[in-house]
Amino acid sequence: MEKNNAIEYVGHHLEDIGPIDARPITDQTYLVGWQCGFEPMFVAVHDHLNYLDESDAEQIAIDHLEKIGWFTDGPVDADYILT
Repeated sequence: MEKNNAIEYVGHHLEDIGPIDARPITDQTYLVGWQCGFEPMFVAVHDHLNYLDESDAEQIAIDHLEKIGWFTDGPVDADYILT
C-alpha cells in the first residue's frame, strides 16, 4: 500500500508527546497500520522535530493503541509503516 492510499484509513493522529488534533499528512508523518479484516487502520505519527525513525513511530502508535484498549489480545507489530 502506498502512503497516499492509506490516508483515508487514518484513525488517530499522534506526536511523541501523545494524541493531537488531526493534521495534514506530510513527508515527516509516518503512517503505522494494521490490517483489520478487509480494511486497514492507520495511526499518523507526526515527526515535526525530524528525529523519529520507523521503530520509534511504530512504538508510539502501539503504546497509544494499547492505552486505549484497541488490541484485544495484547499489542502486535504493525503490518505497515509508510513514510
